[in-house]
Amino acid sequence: MQPELYLMIDGQPEFNVKDKLPFVDYMGLDSDNPVVANNYQEFTGQDGSLFNSSVIQKRTVNLKFYFHIDNYPDYRNKAHQINQFFHQKRIYRIRDNSEPALVQFCRPTTFPIQPVDSGSHDCTISVPMENPTGYKFSRYDSLNQNDLWDDYPLSWDVPIIQAEDYHFQDEFSFQLLNPGGVPVDPYAERHDLKIYLDWSGPLISLRNLTNSSSYAFYGQNDHNRRIVIDGCETYQDGAQISEQTDFGSLKLEPGFNHIVVGGCRHFEARFKFPFIYV
Repeated sequence: MQPELYLMIDGQPEFNVKDKLPFVDYMGLDSDNPVVANNYQEFTGQDGSLFNSSVIQKRTVNLKFYFHIDNYPDYRNKAHQINQFFHQKRIYRIRDNSEPALVQFCRPTTFPIQPVDSGSHDCTISVPMENPTGYKFSRYDSLNQNDLWDDYPLSWDVPIIQAEDYHFQDEFSFQLLNPGGVPVDPYAERHDLKIYLDWSGPLISLRNLTNSSSYAFYGQNDHNRRIVIDGCETYQDGAQISEQTDFGSLKLEPGFNHIVVGGCRHFEARFKFPFIYV
């Protein structure tokens, strides 16, 4: 399979890098392994260390390219085009056909452009792209999935799920799937999680029995208002109304999460979040 690289710059439409740099051949990527940093505390006069915390740090993804040059002016011209393309102070969303369902959000750093040997007419480039989150994300979020069975390798054991599997109506106890390998935690890790809520009753509460995280909104509703829980904040028509909540937040563990809804007679909920992987 010939490697192909797809980029999206600052949210603009995605494109194949070959369409922008037709003289360049993409050779794949490397060095995208997770970077885990453990923090320990030392005690004078005692052996060993006490574990404090563990975090996923930024990783560097190296994009490998090859191109041919005819002469020195041709080299300078192509090097200029490559520099103009990659040395921008923007966010590059990276996706290649080896993992077509996953993307990384990166920023390019400095790299040399030079022939493989003195006098050679062939050049190879390794473009380091810094991924500050350290994560890979699903190409589509939960409300924009078609059929994950078509996008993910079978060995990942991802069930057949669609966007409607994240839409619940009058199911006061249900299973919510997080197919990612990382807990979705908007409070501790500032992960993206939006919940769209509409209900009938004096209040609405959500509780994840899998990890005991919870959220409650205190306010009468008769299906004439819709609120949006965006991370740890709550909004209605763009205005923040978090003071009407218990300032809680839901955390979604990898796999199925048992969610129970209370305080209302009827409700409708939609859960929107990207799936996160290391």
